[in-house]
Amino acid sequence: METRRLKTTEVSQARDILLKKQDYICPLCNGLMKTLKDKRPVLDHDHNTGFLRDVLCLNCNGIEGKVFNLARRARNGMTEREWLGRLLAYWMRHEKPQHGGVWHPKHKTPAEKRLALNKKAREKRAALKEK
Repeated sequence: METRRLKTTEVSQARDILLKKQDYICPLCNGLMKTLKDKRPVLDHDHNTGFLRDVLCLNCNGIEGKVFNLARRARNGMTEREWLGRLLAYWMRHEKPQHGGVWHPKHKTPAEKRLALNKKAREKRAALKEK
C-alpha cells in the first residue's frame, strides 16, 4: 500500500467519499451526518500515525481526542489502548455490585433526584410569587 499525504484542498472530497461509504452515520454515536441540520461531519485521523480513520460528528471527534489524551495521562506504562481496555473491563466487571451493594453517600436515586427537582421548582415558584 502506497502512503501519501492528503492535500488540504482534498479534505472535503475525502470526507464526502468516506461519509457516503458510512451511509452518513457517525460510527461512535450512530448520529446522522447528512445535512447541515444534522451533526457536523469531520475527517478523523490517528494523531500517532497520521492515517485517516473515518468521518465522525464534530462532538464525537472532540470527545475521542479528549478521551485519548486523558488515557495518555493515566496509562502508567501501558499504551492508551491497553489503559482504555482496562477501563472498559473495569466498568463491565462492576455492572453488578461487587461490594455488597453499598451506595456512595452522595449517590441519589432517581426518586431522590425527582424530589430534589420538585423542591427546587416549588421554591422558584414561591420566590416568583413573592415578587
